Amino acid sequence: MLKQDDIITYTAESYANSETVGYVDGYTVFVPNMLAGETAKVKVTYVKKNIAYARIVEFITTSPLSVNPKCKHFGKCGGCVLSRMSYAEQLNFKRNKVMQNLRKIGKTDCDVLPCFPSPKQLEYRNKISLPICGTQGKAYAGMYQKGTHKAVKTNGCLLCGSWATTLANEVTEYLNAYKIAPYDERTFKGEVRHLVARYIDGQLLVALVVNGEFKHDLQPLIDRLNKSFDKFGLFININNNKNNVILGKTTRYIYGLKYIESEHLGVKFRLQIESFFQVNDEVKNAIYSKVKELLNTSQTQALIDCFSGVGVLTNVLADDRFDTYAIEIEPSAADDANALAEINGKRITNICGDVNVELPKLTNQLNGKRITMVVDPPRKGLGETVCNTILSAQVDNIVYVSCDSATLARDIAQLSAGYKVTYVEPYDLFPQTDQVETVVLLVRRTQ
Repeated sequence: MLKQDDIITYTAESYANSETVGYVDGYTVFVPNMLAGETAKVKVTYVKKNIAYARIVEFITTSPLSVNPKCKHFGKCGGCVLSRMSYAEQLNFKRNKVMQNLRKIGKTDCDVLPCFPSPKQLEYRNKISLPICGTQGKAYAGMYQKGTHKAVKTNGCLLCGSWATTLANEVTEYLNAYKIAPYDERTFKGEVRHLVARYIDGQLLVALVVNGEFKHDLQPLIDRLNKSFDKFGLFININNNKNNVILGKTTRYIYGLKYIESEHLGVKFRLQIESFFQVNDEVKNAIYSKVKELLNTSQTQALIDCFSGVGVLTNVLADDRFDTYAIEIEPSAADDANALAEINGKRITNICGDVNVELPKLTNQLNGKRITMVVDPPRKGLGETVCNTILSAQVDNIVYVSCDSATLARDIAQLSAGYKVTYVEPYDLFPQTDQVETVVLLVRRTQ
């Protein structure tokens, strides 16, 4: 009988997301930071019925597919959980994850292409959201340990460029010089909760997320940032809610850039500090190019982009041959989308609202027209209401861009009543992590 703190010999047989799975004395045991086939002495940390969790004490055998993680915080920080895998094995892992979810949850045995690799395996992120931790005069920027809200002091991340480390150091040195206290989520006291920033094409937007009004002089921080960055904008975001949501609803512009301006795939765009935008520019561009390639718009009369964000993909797809609609729930993103359509000269109708509410109204309005659709939902997927709307509207073809292959598979199981999966390709938008983006083409079944 296994119990907490037991030291056991464990062999990893397979994967369950980023953890390995093995079997010891009738128990199913889950251990992180191992590769399938490896054996180790592990210490049991939790037992319930016939399930146990453990951590590595000492390796006995290691996989030829293992590598030494480049980050000194591996195993403490919860971010780069696949860093012991060679990159080729990471791509295999992600393809298999998508394949298993589609088969087990989606009940579909479609072919899954090899995972599209990221040109950069490190320093690919254009955005950071770092909790500010520590005590007054000893603040630091960190990353949370996996499954906890306990932060590891990192002051940056190898998944971002050196800009992130420079920024985190400048901000924490400013906070410590002026004795500005980090927020303590246990007591709800303290002032600065998070450092949020995005860096694209030499342009940096920085927000300090604060617990109520921030009355300190920000000029010393501006002076620091001016020495390190040529183009930046500074904002204060106010979040005094007692929850773990990062950004509050109120953002105050302080200094410098108000937004990032750039051009990807021939589309000019502007990003505000709150805007949703994919974190890996090169893989994002590959995904958007594939979406355009896959969509059959030869007979399309209306194209609908659901969960459209700031509208870059909508603008890539828009064409004068058909009407284009985009639905986005976040008001600031919908505002960005309107600006994008204007500066790119595209005829796009942007709708600010919940896809569950707005899509049925829009498809009723378009009744009788041939519709093509793109969906790029959050991790919770489309859900029953949106799937039913798609089935009722008899959309010609759909490209589903998913950040969670489990909810993707669940939605495909429902959509299979009217659609056949004809293309599946995973994309490594998040190297070193267990997350994978998937592009799927669904074509309406003909009787």
